[in-house]
Amino acid sequence: MKPHLRESRSASIARVSAAETLRRARTVTQPVAHPVVRRMPLPAEFERQPVSLPRPLPQNRVGDVRHMLRVGYVMDRFPRGSHGFVLQEILELEARGVEVHIFSLDMPDGRIDDTACALARLRGPVRYFPEAGLYGTDTTALSLDSLSTPDSGAIIAFATSDPIGSSSAAQWIATQVRARRIDHLHAHGASEPTDVAREAARLTGIGFSFTAHAESLYEGVNEALLCEKVLDAQFVVALSEFDHQRLVKVCGPWATPKLHHVPMGVNTDEYRFSEAECHDSDSVLAVGPLAEKSGFTDLIEAFGILRDRGRVARLTILGEGAFEQTLRAQVDRCRLAARVQIMGGLSRSELAMVMRTHTAMVLPWVADGRDRDVLSNVVLEAMAVGLVVLSTEVPGIRELIDDGLSGRVISPRDPLWLAGALETLFDSPELRSRMASRARSKVMRLFSAPRNVSQLARLFGRTVSRQKIAT
Repeated sequence: MKPHLRESRSASIARVSAAETLRRARTVTQPVAHPVVRRMPLPAEFERQPVSLPRPLPQNRVGDVRHMLRVGYVMDRFPRGSHGFVLQEILELEARGVEVHIFSLDMPDGRIDDTACALARLRGPVRYFPEAGLYGTDTTALSLDSLSTPDSGAIIAFATSDPIGSSSAAQWIATQVRARRIDHLHAHGASEPTDVAREAARLTGIGFSFTAHAESLYEGVNEALLCEKVLDAQFVVALSEFDHQRLVKVCGPWATPKLHHVPMGVNTDEYRFSEAECHDSDSVLAVGPLAEKSGFTDLIEAFGILRDRGRVARLTILGEGAFEQTLRAQVDRCRLAARVQIMGGLSRSELAMVMRTHTAMVLPWVADGRDRDVLSNVVLEAMAVGLVVLSTEVPGIRELIDDGLSGRVISPRDPLWLAGALETLFDSPELRSRMASRARSKVMRLFSAPRNVSQLARLFGRTVSRQKIAT
């Protein structure tokens, strides 16, 4: 037999013998003892040691800002007594972790106590760029310690040897942007503040945006220049839908993606709601500049009509202006000195208290292309505290007041109609209560500062993130 055949036969016999052995082993009836595995004792330092697994590194997301967002606010003057919504906007941004640097092109106006209160509430600094000679020609920073508190941001004024202008102010702000590593500039007002922010952004290479107030959108506005500003800006904010549509009309459909409607808001926690029984009966409050466009002459005449009808009502007018003597003369002529009181301006806290002691607020404003944002601010504050508001048909006012539900929209230059609307409110406490409750609910739903400023903060964060990715 050949050798390779012998090897194959041997391997086959070996496999058969192994299989037979395995078969016989499986037929054993006695139990098979399994080996016992004993755990060897380990040193103490090796027992119960935690296992540390490496965590996955966080992935970078688009728009992830690694450092605190720094935004520079450029305004014509800060604070302004009539623009309390701007202060509320900045406070809400700071509450969300945004570091706000305020650059004021002029010194504050309004009451000193309002200014001190506003500055004390801020975390960030306020820097002023005054006119020549206000603090001398020294170009170093001047700290106004008398208006600051240890817990508030520093108040710094800068003097210049040149008259204030967009170019010099932009260069000053550009220096501040570089020194303080500001990410974005935002201007309030589409006129000079936006001009300065636009130039400062060009000098530093960062983006800018602006809030277009009503006063800089209508009378005498250069529409071509406004379109250029919108084109250069990263985004533009409109305080009302009326202003938003105005911008779309001026700039065209191409600007729509850049235009955002972010309503002004109030912090309802600061404006406590008062039920109807807490308000005095048959008392009316009016707030505004003592000027012909405020329509206070129509309101005084309406009170004369109420007096002739035997109605005992009280009117308080708060404001300052050159028209004061004319109004006082009308009060004397109508024999209403005992029922009409004309007072000067009050602080924000005092105004809130006065709102709670009247039956209704009347704003008989004559239609005007300016100061609509000021009017809206007062209306929202009154609605928040539970004061029924009657206002004339000023553009944008119907966004605030639902006529007959949360207030009344009255006709301008119609004292007789106004007297009848007031008489209806005086005679219907239940109607006033329902209107006040609906007004408060609308403010909380649509005009809450924390809610609306969140949208603005997202715009800032998204814009800065995109710019960092692009560079």
